[in-house]
Amino acid sequence: MPKAVQYSANSVIYFSGDFDARVFLLHSGHIALNSLDIETGAQVTEYIKTGEFFGVKSALGNYPREESAMVLTDSLVYTFSVAEFESFAQTNTRIILQMLKVFSRQLRNIHHQLESLMDSKQQTNNEDGLFTVATAFYKSQHYQAAAQVAARYRALYPAGKYLAAIGPIIANSTQMAGRSFGEARQTGSVNAAPGGGAAQPEQSNDASVELTFQLAEDLAKQQKWADAYKQYHTIIELKQGANIEASYLGAARCLYKQAEYVRCIQLGTGFITQFPKSLKLAEILMFLGLCYQGMDRPDKALPFYDKALTMAGPLLVPKIKELQATCEGAIHA
Repeated sequence: MPKAVQYSANSVIYFSGDFDARVFLLHSGHIALNSLDIETGAQVTEYIKTGEFFGVKSALGNYPREESAMVLTDSLVYTFSVAEFESFAQTNTRIILQMLKVFSRQLRNIHHQLESLMDSKQQTNNEDGLFTVATAFYKSQHYQAAAQVAARYRALYPAGKYLAAIGPIIANSTQMAGRSFGEARQTGSVNAAPGGGAAQPEQSNDASVELTFQLAEDLAKQQKWADAYKQYHTIIELKQGANIEASYLGAARCLYKQAEYVRCIQLGTGFITQFPKSLKLAEILMFLGLCYQGMDRPDKALPFYDKALTMAGPLLVPKIKELQATCEGAIHA
């Protein structure tokens, strides 16, 4: 017999790559399936409707999950073994027809994406490539190479779109010359600390984190949300630096701008747990509300706006009040 399982909001039913021989039926609540577009590599989110099955293909085919199933709100789900699902489907031909339609549509989408990939003749952007090489050298602590590539970029593209980010790479790389990864560290006066000890590695780490944050901010100003998110997330993973809370906020903004609402909610929830007294809590709560509003759940968004309003600064209050009014109007419409 199928089993009824209650999942709490922000939990995960399964991750992409998991082996799981269960089929799921959403009885109540809201669940999102996150996968990657094979053409662009961008995240694709599909929202499961009440009464819909999910996890069918991988369970029946006995291969790893192709998507992650994220629980957005408290949800009740029925789980079937493969044998139970097959028995149930045999007595409900409507389910078989529905699955065939879904699988057919998915196969057509995959076919179109593969055709596009095979026919694609995108040319590499030299400016983007040069900037990527410079930042890669810098992040791997090959400072001399980073400075050389960055200087080459500035010479070739004096008005380039990454010029604001190139300057700090050159300055910091020059300052940290001799500390590159893989280079011999001399014990002479050049690298010695004032007290005669070795130079402190924390300085280069702090500079690297600061540079990464500057890159993220510059990319966000250019509305390159995916690239900016990667830089913010690098700082979050390092768990160090003065800008870690600002990086959470920047990452949340990037995810929201890309309509990756589930990931944004997860990130924001993690921030609240880790920094419950942060001065940026109101903005994080606002983004959580925006995500639920983006998922057409004004009833879930409104409590976040209410809470954010109690701790927001004067500049943020008008925006939150406007969002509150929008939600209240949608709820009572």
